[in-house]
Amino acid sequence: MGIIAELIACFTPAHEAFVFMWLLAAMGVTAFFVAGERWLVINRRTDYDAGALFDKLKTLIDQKKLDDAFALCCAGNQRALPRILGAGIQKAQTLPQMVSSAMSEELIHATTALERRLNYLVMFGNSSTLLGLLGTVFGLIMSFAAVGKPGVAAVEKSSLLAAGISAAMNSTLVGLGVSVTCVLIYAFLRARVDGALVEIDRYAVALYKHLVPADTEQSGHQGTLRRRGGEDEIPDTDVTPMLNLMVILIPFLLTSSEFVKIGAIELKLPESSQGAGSGAGQAPALQNVKLDLGIVITKKGFSLYHYFKQEPPGGAAAAAAAEIPLVNDQYDYAALNAKLADIKKRALETILKSYFGQVPPGASLYQLARAYSGKNLAENTVLADHENIKIVAEESVKYQVVVAVMDASRGTQTPDGSVTMFPNVAIAGGVVQ
Repeated sequence: MGIIAELIACFTPAHEAFVFMWLLAAMGVTAFFVAGERWLVINRRTDYDAGALFDKLKTLIDQKKLDDAFALCCAGNQRALPRILGAGIQKAQTLPQMVSSAMSEELIHATTALERRLNYLVMFGNSSTLLGLLGTVFGLIMSFAAVGKPGVAAVEKSSLLAAGISAAMNSTLVGLGVSVTCVLIYAFLRARVDGALVEIDRYAVALYKHLVPADTEQSGHQGTLRRRGGEDEIPDTDVTPMLNLMVILIPFLLTSSEFVKIGAIELKLPESSQGAGSGAGQAPALQNVKLDLGIVITKKGFSLYHYFKQEPPGGAAAAAAAEIPLVNDQYDYAALNAKLADIKKRALETILKSYFGQVPPGASLYQLARAYSGKNLAENTVLADHENIKIVAEESVKYQVVVAVMDASRGTQTPDGSVTMFPNVAIAGGVVQ
């Protein structure tokens, strides 16, 4: 049900490509009515028992009752085969040598009536695909423009772009849905028409040979003239250009998304190799205090230092024991993420209390983050570095571990939604052994 709700949301003005979605909807509705009208017309013009009709006409012709045979054909009204056979019977009474021309002329009229507006389904199939793709490209342009605006955190760019691509691709989904439906309906109706024309051609030739004696048959006659190709033939759908474009576009979008993810980490190199932790005996004014959050990565696990702990990085304490030790010789990134989430929560509580005196009891991290983002705290000087984190690693620590620590630090997932924690990453000097 999620995809249905998302598709419905794409028809609202808030969606970048909602105009294209409404155009696709209008195209789909129009194609539906065209297909319904063609279905009714084809059924009405081919609603007869060709074998039984031919047997009755043959019996009446053998009995020289051409008037009765023509009246039987006229009773068929707009049905294709009775009209064609009736034209031949009528002409056989006056000019037998013109029977073939009369039947061919009526066949052309019946063929045109059966094939009329079928090419609209082909047009709708091709146009809906291209229109959906156009809506996707337009949505992607708007998504890239939104991501490129100043003030967007680097860690949020990847998620914003992924959400924009997902929303933009909905127009292609709808366009392909309309296109596939049109192609299937066209193929079905085209098969019905072709089958009816083959049957008409068969019985028309048989009746012609029964009406016209061999000595009066036109020279060179080879049956009724039915179109079998050429410049009047209705072209089938050609989705090859669309497939080629999608084969190029989809890898490009995925690659672009990955590049954004790679470039989302902003690193800040320290000005000096000294640790930035606050000393245990310091008591600065609250409005000037800093979080000074840092992670020490050793071969034994993770150690954290920050304002609430007031423990300097490095040194014998950090090297001898790890606050978050290894689990089965593997770094525990989940525990690190949970610990950082707790620090982020305490930092937001401190900031909000300093401005508003109190925070709702039992407020979750997600609620605190929403409350902070909804306030105008641009001049915040309390824990002003609450989005910064410094990472210190031993020389033996692998690069992949550092990257995983960055991922665990930048954000967390809560039951209420995702929360950005420490997107500004700085790399400090190594641990002093």
